[in-house]
Amino acid sequence: MTRIGFRHTLRAEFTKTLTLRSIQGTLAAALVVPAALALASGLAFDPARGAQFPLESHGFETAGFGQPLVILLAALITGTEYLDGQLRTTLIATPQRGRVLAAKLLIVAGLGAAIGWVAIGASVLIKHAALGAHGLPLDQFTAGMGWNLVGVGINYALIALIAAGINIIARTFIVTLVVLVPLVLGITISLVGVTPLLKYLPDLAGIQLLMPYPGVGVLEPLPGGIVMTLWAVVLIGVAWGFFRTRDTPTS
Repeated sequence: MTRIGFRHTLRAEFTKTLTLRSIQGTLAAALVVPAALALASGLAFDPARGAQFPLESHGFETAGFGQPLVILLAALITGTEYLDGQLRTTLIATPQRGRVLAAKLLIVAGLGAAIGWVAIGASVLIKHAALGAHGLPLDQFTAGMGWNLVGVGINYALIALIAAGINIIARTFIVTLVVLVPLVLGITISLVGVTPLLKYLPDLAGIQLLMPYPGVGVLEPLPGGIVMTLWAVVLIGVAWGFFRTRDTPTS
């Protein structure tokens, strides 16, 4: 009998992921939408009204719009097989459930980070190009902008893992979308001034990895990233236990 290693499982899961049309469409949207928004925002910029945020942050404001698509992508990668009953087939081919789940989570986190770096990196370049004389030329991009971009990739990878954890626990991506998407679209940040404890929720904890939010009352990037990581570790740990022990749905 041929021994199937983690590399083969990862390759199979990656191939399966990229051949699903729903995932292809979501991945394309996650790469294109932030850049399109950056272009529209740059072309509509009115110098007379001034900028709403520092010059170095232009383009990074689109990162918040990419988060819902990253959440949807993670939900589709880890949840589609629950809908069509294919998970049973997958686990017959690879009975080592931990290996299958590890491959899915690695793909989820890797694609999340890659989307952050590619899509938001392109958004920053496009936004400053569209701003013309009001933007920064490429040779004046700062190291802080580079670290901001690194933070976006980390935030996307973590929110993707959090979405995957909720998805596997609930066995449906509807719950994932209902719980997480409203949060990242701004519900909690509008309430954090009234209820400061909201800054520890997974969406707000790492929000300054996307771009600076001075004076709002949220955590700084490093402690925020640590809190967000703890959320991901806890949810993935619970999901790992459920995935390894629960019966496999047939449809």
